[in-house]
Amino acid sequence: MIGIECKPYIIDTGYLFPPSLADFLGDEDEVHVFREVTEHLDVSRLDSDFNGMGQHPYHPLMLLRLLMWGMANRVVSTRRIEVLTHRDVSFIYLAGGQRPDYRTLARFRRRNTKEIKRLFKQTVLFCARLGMVNLGHVSLDGTKLKASTSKHKAMSYGRMKEEEKRLEREIDELMQQSESVDNEEDRLFGKDNNGYNLPEELQRRDERLNKIRGLRQELEQEKREEQGLGDGETPLIKDKEQRSFADRKARMMLMKRGEFDYAYNAQACTEESHGIIIVANLTNDPADTEHLPQVVEEVRELRQELGLSAEDGKQTQMSADSGYFSADNIKTEGDGIELLIASGREKQKEEKESTGNRVYSLKRFCYDKEEDVWRCPEGRLLRRETIQTDGKYRYVCPDCAGCKLRARCLKPGEDMRTLVVEEDQILLGEMRARLKKPEKHAVYRKRKWVAEQPIGQIKEGLGFRRVTVRGDDYALGQWRFVCAVQNVMKAVRFIVSSRKSEKMEAIISVA
Repeated sequence: MIGIECKPYIIDTGYLFPPSLADFLGDEDEVHVFREVTEHLDVSRLDSDFNGMGQHPYHPLMLLRLLMWGMANRVVSTRRIEVLTHRDVSFIYLAGGQRPDYRTLARFRRRNTKEIKRLFKQTVLFCARLGMVNLGHVSLDGTKLKASTSKHKAMSYGRMKEEEKRLEREIDELMQQSESVDNEEDRLFGKDNNGYNLPEELQRRDERLNKIRGLRQELEQEKREEQGLGDGETPLIKDKEQRSFADRKARMMLMKRGEFDYAYNAQACTEESHGIIIVANLTNDPADTEHLPQVVEEVRELRQELGLSAEDGKQTQMSADSGYFSADNIKTEGDGIELLIASGREKQKEEKESTGNRVYSLKRFCYDKEEDVWRCPEGRLLRRETIQTDGKYRYVCPDCAGCKLRARCLKPGEDMRTLVVEEDQILLGEMRARLKKPEKHAVYRKRKWVAEQPIGQIKEGLGFRRVTVRGDDYALGQWRFVCAVQNVMKAVRFIVSSRKSEKMEAIISVA
């Protein structure tokens, strides 16, 4: 063997004492500001899963920081976070040198799902204290998040009924075979020598039958509640209606690229000034319409917490696209909240009605609430004439003669255009007229970048495109947690930018 002389390997670090983790990170690293921001979060109600039986206790703030910093750096897996607490300086710094295993992190995240809503609200209020939230204009939008399941782990209602019948038939056949085998074995070995269990094939079919039957009964009960039926009544269910065995709360939805998949509908209401998400919600309802009333109520509560009052002239304008356009949603405005909801694309309506012999529909007319009149596409007014016995209102245009749109607005044999409308239709017409005002349309035009930009940042920046948990409660908690991380990182970068500006101003003033 060739001898090798080993010399001591010495690195001249220039430090009198061993460097700390903060020295490795540097003074300008935003992880320091992240640590400061999270100090303001109240974690007293978070369960750190310490039972006092000898295990090492972990502070809930430390666990929360690791999960939030992981999400901010596109790391969702608790196994990966555990590895980073051994290798990554920023994670070691936030953990304080402790090394919680992935099970502890996963249990902490799951056990505190119900507390995430309060945590998310804290991030909103903290950003408001920094001056990042003024609630002048907020915008609502939704996005579909793929569920943690597959279309291959699902079954339609019609297939469920067919599979139940098939499995019941096969189980009966296997039971008859088992009985004949038992009788033959009793004849050969005696009745007292019986050590046989239920055949494996029979067990497998029986388990599958119970699984399908349970999913079918859940679907039927859900439809009974939707249709207002009693427990013994049979609901109307299409044979194509599907449910997933892996995540029974997920629903089949139309995704961005035109394909259908199991997903959840996530909602985010964003404030204009700094892009802070002030309300986050998630359900398994694929339509956006039903989500707006709850969001309006939460915005109204936030206004009260921030001391904003309609009497003081401080109004919040909420913009939303045509997916939220309905009379019931418009009725929720008031108490300092004004809604700006689009009814659809006007050019598409005009092109659709220009084909064939169709006359202009009510959607082409706008309602003026102050004068109580309808305005036709030509700008002529239809005034209220009578209130009919069925509660509908009748509006008539006395000025149809000489109108260049007369051929497109009147049916054959009519001399003047008449509208018979309900109260809900008046609300819809007033909203269409509201968005045609230049000052209101200018606010609504901001909706696209105000509402959609944070969702794009979550999907592209944080890499969060699908929920990784199962069940609507856990999926809601994860979505709110992601939105809370988004707000925290917005606050971190706002503070970093402000401090840099202050330093720059100090340098300029000295110079």
